[in-house]
Amino acid sequence: MVTERLQIRQITLLAMLTAMCVVLRIFKIIPIPNVQPVTDILMIVTLYLGIGSGITLAALTMLISNIYLGFGIWTIPQILAYAGCVLTVAFLNKVTPLQNHFWLQVALATFLGWEYGFLVDLGMTIFGGLPAFIAYLVSSFAFDTYHAIGNFAFYFVLYKPITKALEAYQRRII
Repeated sequence: MVTERLQIRQITLLAMLTAMCVVLRIFKIIPIPNVQPVTDILMIVTLYLGIGSGITLAALTMLISNIYLGFGIWTIPQILAYAGCVLTVAFLNKVTPLQNHFWLQVALATFLGWEYGFLVDLGMTIFGGLPAFIAYLVSSFAFDTYHAIGNFAFYFVLYKPITKALEAYQRRII
């Protein structure tokens, strides 16, 4: 009975986080391409809830938001790119005191904007080979930079409320 309640609470939390990410991805707060808070939310969720929650949130966010935005050959590379970002956060959290250092988190969030773009570009090589990768890499650099700058700015806004909410969630489970 207790484990069922915990599972229901985890599913409910992931559903709410997914809904928040989907809405923030579809209805842009700032009308600049690739500037959205989803990457920061994924990073914070991965730091506090772990790699499983981060990857689940990433996959659900991309699948559900692409129902509205449009599915295409880019959907799978997008999911894999966010999974790569989650793995980067989880790995760095293991080898550094990332969770205890806000400025390291800000630096990583900024980097994830470029990492996500690079991984999506790399994923597109499946469909077009090396020429497609080079074309995507060159043409997306400005958008990836917008993404990185957006991550930097949003992290200051999102860090406190999301971490406080996740800490309260974790206290209520124990």
